[in-house]
Amino acid sequence: MIRTSEEDMDLKKIAESGQTFRTKEVSAGLYRFVCRESAIFISRKGAGKFEVSCTPEEWEKIWIPYFDLDESYKFDPKDFENPYLKKAVEAGKGIRILRQDPWECLISFIISQRKNIPAISSCVEKMSEERGKDIFTPSGIAKAFPRPEALTKDLSDFKLGYREEYVKEAAQEVEEGKIDLKSLCSLPDADLKAKLKEIRGVGEKIANCVSLFAYHRTACAPIDVWIEKIINNWFGGENPFPALGDKAGIIQQYLYFYARSI
Repeated sequence: MIRTSEEDMDLKKIAESGQTFRTKEVSAGLYRFVCRESAIFISRKGAGKFEVSCTPEEWEKIWIPYFDLDESYKFDPKDFENPYLKKAVEAGKGIRILRQDPWECLISFIISQRKNIPAISSCVEKMSEERGKDIFTPSGIAKAFPRPEALTKDLSDFKLGYREEYVKEAAQEVEEGKIDLKSLCSLPDADLKAKLKEIRGVGEKIANCVSLFAYHRTACAPIDVWIEKIINNWFGGENPFPALGDKAGIIQQYLYFYARSI
């Protein structure tokens, strides 16, 4: 089935933008995305045209929100004075901020500490393959990310190191209702990040990542080593994100992608 979108969406750039660890290129130009207990196989078929494995109803209900296709990401590089930022905005066209499942996003970024992206992806994929439920689609079977009860048991097979206790504790507290990730949706940005940081293993960076990629708080801009270098080298050490308002998280993704791509 072919679906159209007025918003630019580059599947390859999204897959390489560091915000998702389950996205997979299963064959040339064909990508698999997983959201909760739904999966889509999608490929680009021209400007604004995508071939998708889901029904029209699923596209409207699940995947348009997931890819944030109701929001405009039309930035003009000329609107930015900083030369590095201009290039990043141009290079990042097509990246969308995915609206991910808060549970999967939280655990994935807890796991991400001191790991590179291929290692994180491999670990999260293995956890899903071994402990996630089957998702049946017309294009094949995918696996959902494990629910909390599946991650309270021994996790030594996944080689998480010190992160294992963080994951098990978070899974236990979510399963018991001590952490209600859904209820956090109603909190203002600052309160949301504060509540996330109460979870063991979650610091400022991970709280910002989960706020941006799961709760779609686009004013939140995670600062990792890549972004810190950019700030020091191209912005005179001054954090540019507070001045960017609700576009800060989107611009952060453009900067991150551009820095890694060159």
